[in-house]
Amino acid sequence: METRVTALVVAHRDADHLRRTLESLAAQTRRPDTVIAVAFDATDDVLRLLEKHAPDQIVTAKENLTFGQALAAGERVAATPSSESDYLWLLAQDTAPAPDALHQLLGRFENSPSAAVAGPKLVDWNDSSRLRGIGETMTTGGATVALVEDQLDQGQHDTVSDVLAVGAAGMLVRHVTWQSLDGFDPALGPVDDGLDFCVRTRLAGRRVVLAADAVVAVAGDGIAGVPRSRRWAAKQRKARYTRTAELHRRLVYARPFAVLFHWLSLVPLAIIRSVLLLVRKQPELIGAEFRAAFWVAFGGTHVLAARRRLARGKSVGWSVLSDLRMTRREVRRRRRLDRDENAAPVAPVERSDLRFLTGGGGWVVLASAVAGAIMFIRLLPAETLAGGGLLPLSPNVGALWQNLGYGWRSIGEGFVGAADPFSAVLAALGTITFWQPSYALVLLWVLALPLATLTAWFAATRLTERSGYRILGAVAWTLSPTFLIALVDGRPAAVLAHILLPGLFYAGAVAARSWAAAASCGILLAAVGACAPILLPALAVLWIIAIAVAGLRFARVLFIPLPLIALFAPLAWQQGIVNGNWLSILADPGRPLASPASTPSALLLGIPGTGLGGWSDAARLLNLPELALTIGLPVLLAPLVIVGIAGLFLSGWQRPLTLWAVALLGFATAVASGQLAVTFIGATATTVWPGTGLSLMWLGLVGAGVAGLDSLRARGAVPAAVAGITLAALAAPAFLAAPLGASPVRASDGRTLPAYVTAAAETDAGLGTLRVSPQADGSVVSTVVRGTGEHLDTQSTLVTTGAVLGDPDGGLAQLTGNIISVTGEKLTPELRARGVGFVLLAPTPEAKDGEPEEAALATAKRASAALDANPELENVGETDTGMLWRTVDTVKGSEAGSYDSFGSLVSLAILVLVFAVALLIAIPTSASRETARMTPRTVGRRDEPETHVEPEPEDEEVSLLVDPEAEAEPEWADIVSLPGSAPAPAPAPALVGGGTDAHETTEGERHE
Repeated sequence: METRVTALVVAHRDADHLRRTLESLAAQTRRPDTVIAVAFDATDDVLRLLEKHAPDQIVTAKENLTFGQALAAGERVAATPSSESDYLWLLAQDTAPAPDALHQLLGRFENSPSAAVAGPKLVDWNDSSRLRGIGETMTTGGATVALVEDQLDQGQHDTVSDVLAVGAAGMLVRHVTWQSLDGFDPALGPVDDGLDFCVRTRLAGRRVVLAADAVVAVAGDGIAGVPRSRRWAAKQRKARYTRTAELHRRLVYARPFAVLFHWLSLVPLAIIRSVLLLVRKQPELIGAEFRAAFWVAFGGTHVLAARRRLARGKSVGWSVLSDLRMTRREVRRRRRLDRDENAAPVAPVERSDLRFLTGGGGWVVLASAVAGAIMFIRLLPAETLAGGGLLPLSPNVGALWQNLGYGWRSIGEGFVGAADPFSAVLAALGTITFWQPSYALVLLWVLALPLATLTAWFAATRLTERSGYRILGAVAWTLSPTFLIALVDGRPAAVLAHILLPGLFYAGAVAARSWAAAASCGILLAAVGACAPILLPALAVLWIIAIAVAGLRFARVLFIPLPLIALFAPLAWQQGIVNGNWLSILADPGRPLASPASTPSALLLGIPGTGLGGWSDAARLLNLPELALTIGLPVLLAPLVIVGIAGLFLSGWQRPLTLWAVALLGFATAVASGQLAVTFIGATATTVWPGTGLSLMWLGLVGAGVAGLDSLRARGAVPAAVAGITLAALAAPAFLAAPLGASPVRASDGRTLPAYVTAAAETDAGLGTLRVSPQADGSVVSTVVRGTGEHLDTQSTLVTTGAVLGDPDGGLAQLTGNIISVTGEKLTPELRARGVGFVLLAPTPEAKDGEPEEAALATAKRASAALDANPELENVGETDTGMLWRTVDTVKGSEAGSYDSFGSLVSLAILVLVFAVALLIAIPTSASRETARMTPRTVGRRDEPETHVEPEPEDEEVSLLVDPEAEAEPEWADIVSLPGSAPAPAPAPALVGGGTDAHETTEGERHE
C-alpha cells in the first residue's frame, strides 16, 4: 500500500529559524508528499518566506494559537486518510530535520507495524552533539520526566526503542490515529501536548516508538515544546504552562470518584507548594503556581471535555503504562545523581577560608569588646538605661508586640494611629531578653562596639581577602565619630542603624546572586529604614541603580524593599495620604532629642553636632589654637581618604567609585537633615539628627578605603597602618567622653514616674499624670503620661511631628495655667474628665555651669507654691523625678478609644505574612549553601571570572520550571548595585587577592 506523508509546518515570527527548517524539509532524501504551512500571528517576513518556498497550502490565522490548535487548522485542509499508511509529520518553525530524518521515521514504522507514533532524536539547534530530548515518561504520581536533557550525544541512547511518549517536535503519527484521538488536547500547548497524545495512543492499544537514527534540531522557540529563553516573562510562562499541564492531566486521568478530591486539593496544594518554593528559594514561581491552580480549578482547561476525549479513544486499561513509568526508586536515584553532579561542577570557584579567627577577626572583636567595657561597664548591672533619648521598654514581651500596627496609642490625651516602624525593631530587640525586655538596651550599649566591629568585618569580606584590610575596615567603622557620639548622647535608633548598615551592605552586595541574600537584604533594609527613616531617599536611589544593573535577575532586587514597604505602610498612609505631610515620615523615631546645628566642615569630617566630637573641649584643656583643629582634624582623616581616592586610579576602580557615590549620598543626607525641622520638643522645632546620614557616608568612605587598599595589594600595608592610627586619634575624645562622665546615659531602675504613681497605675493603666516641665526661658511644657510611665517602644512620630495634636482644643494648656497659678477655679472636674490623678513638677534644666537656669527656677518656685496652696491637691513629696501632688478626690483613669480593629488586624497580618515569607527565603538550605560555595565571597574584583555555575533544583517537578543559566555580567556589576546588586562572577580556580591570605575553602567556613 502506498505511503503518503503530509508535513504540517507551524510558523510564528522567526523567519531565520523557519528558513533553515524549510530548507531542511526540501533536502529530505524521502520528501513529504504534501507540505501544509500554518502561520499564526505571523510577520510579513515569515509570510514572504513561506510563499518563496511554495508549500502546497498556506493556512493563516491572525490570533495566537497553540501548537495543537495550529496543527488542527492545518489538518483540516489535508486530504482525508485512506489507510494506515497515511502519516502526519508535525514540525514547527524551529525544528530542522536531518536529510534522512523522514526516511528513518518511516523505517521505524515498517519495523513496528503496531506503532502509531514515532519520535526522532532531538538535538541542539546550534550544536548537534548536544541532546535536547529523546522521549518522555511520567512518574507514578503523574509528573513529566524527560528521559534525557542536555547531554553529550555519544550514541548511548541509540538503542532505546519503546518509550511511553515522545515530544511533539518532529513527531510522525498515523493520520487515522490523529483523527480518532482528536489530535492534541487544546489545553496543553506547549507543554505535555505530545506526552498526553502518546498516553492516549497507548490507551487506544497502539505503541509509541523512538527512531534514534532520525535527528531533528530544535531551537526552543516555545511553539513545539517549552521555550528555552532566559527572559523573565518566558520563565514565568514556562512555569505556568508546566504546572497547568500537570494539574490538568491529573484531573483528566483520575478515576471518577477521585476527581472531586483532586479538584478540592488544587488551591490548598498551591499554598503548600508555595511555602516549599519559598524554602527552595524560588519565590518567582509562586505566581505561576496560583495562576495554574485557579485556571484549572475554574474550568480554564475544559477538564470534562478532555475526559470525554480520553474515554472515547480508550480501549485498554492503565496497566499498559505501568512498565513505562518511572518508579519512585528511579526518581530518587536520578535526584541523587543530579545532586552529585551539581555538587562537583566543572571548575567550580572554591571560595577562600573566611578566616575569622586565624585572620584576626575574632581578636579585633574581642579588643572591641574590651573597649566597650571601658566605655560602659558601669552600666552592666543596671536594669535599663536613661538619659538622652533612652527610655525603658514595655515591661513584657507581649506588650512590646501589641504596640505594632495600627491602634490606640495611650500617649497624652490618647489617639488612634499607626505605630512607628522603629517599634518593631524594639520589639525584636526586647524579645532577646524576654525575661526583662529593657535589659536589652543595657546589653546594646555594652556590646555596641563589638557588634559594630563584627558586622563591619563581615562587610569588609565583600571587598578584600586580606585579613589586615578587613581589620582596618572593622576598626574604622567602629571608631566612627558619629557612632561614638550616638552612644554618648543616648540615641538608640542611630546606634542600631550604625550596627546594621554593614550587614545591609554584606547582604545587598550579593542580593542578585540568590534569593536568600535578597531576602536577608530586605529584612535588614526594613530594620535600617525603621531606625533611620532619613536614609530612605538615599537607599531608594541605590535600589534603583541596583535594578538597572541586575540584568536578568532584577526580580530578586525588586523584592528587596517589600518588607520595608509593609513595615512603613500604616505610618505612610496616615502621615502622607491622610495628613499630607510626607516629610514627617523621615523624622527621627523614639524620644525626641535636640539636634544642634552642624557646620559643613564638621559634616565633611563625619562629625555631627557641635564640639567636633569632643575636640573643641580637648583643645581648650590643652590650650590649642583653633587653627590646630582646622588643620589637624582633616589630617587625621586624610590617610583613609587618600587610599580611597587612589583606588579610583587602580585596577578595579569601579568598586571605590561606587562606594564614593554611597559616601556622597550619605553626606547629602546629612546636609539635608540639618534643614529638615519636622520634630517638636515642646513648642520648639528641631531638625533631624545628621549623624545617621554620616553613618552612610562613613560606610562609603571606609568601603572605598578598603577597596583602594585591596587594589594596592601588599603595597597598602603601610597606608593601612597609618590610617588606623590616625582614625583612632580622631575618635579619642568621643571615646573618652563616657568614661569621663560627659555622657547623659546612666543606669536606671526603669521608672520614669515616681514609685507612688506606678503603684497606683498597676491597677489602673489609664491613670494619667500631668507632668509640668519648666523651661529655660521661664515657660512650661505640660504633658499627660498614662499608666506606669513612658516607654521607648510607645513613642510616636505622629505626636512629635505634630500630626496628632496633644492639646487640640487648648484645654490642657488652660488647665496647666490654672494649676500653676492661684486662680480659685475648681480643678477636680477637669482633672477627672482627663483621667489625671497626679501632678508632677519636673526638675528644672541646668545651665552649662551645672546650676539651674534662673528663669526656670523662678517658674518652678511659683508653680510649687500654687500647687501647695490648692486645696484640691495633696503634696506627696519630693521624688527622684520631681515634686509630686495627688488629687484629694479619687480619679479613675481614662479608657482606650474605639477604632477599626479589623483594619488593624489586616495590616498586621500583611506585615507578618511579608516578614514570614522573607524569613523563609532567607533561611539557608544545603542547595543555597552549595551555590554560595561556588561563588567568590568578594564582589566586583577584576581578577574574578565573569560567569558562575548554579546547581539546578532537586525536585523533578519544579526543575522543569527553572532555567539555571544566567547572563554574564560585567566584573564590577556586583559592587555597583548596592544595596541590591548584580549576579556574582564565578567559576575559575584562582587565588583572589594575590597574597598569602587566600586558602582553600573548608566545609565549616562556607558562608554566603
